[in-house]
Amino acid sequence: MLPIVTDLVTIVRAAKAVGYGNNTTLDWGPAAARTTVEACVQPAGAGESTNGGADRVSTRIQVFLHPGTDVTATDRIEWDDQLWRIDGTPAVWPDPTGGSEHHIEVTATRVTGG
Repeated sequence: MLPIVTDLVTIVRAAKAVGYGNNTTLDWGPAAARTTVEACVQPAGAGESTNGGADRVSTRIQVFLHPGTDVTATDRIEWDDQLWRIDGTPAVWPDPTGGSEHHIEVTATRVTGG
């Protein structure tokens, strides 16, 4: 169980569409499945770069979820009216007192600008 649940996040799982040449594409629009869950969202850093005068800002968050939450590396997180891309495989942390899972951690990134 999470010690501090301060937020609600929506896990977005893209709908798969088969396009030209039988290529599978991911659709993050209205056809995507959405599940809202309790979470604790914390800042995890930011970075900025400029390329030819265009400012690009990358912001990261750390999302702590209840054990057993169905989330994968290909999902996205909706939080604070923004869509965040999950970075890597969600980490399942063991319960230090024994048993199975204590919580799941996800790092997510949102990039704005050029």
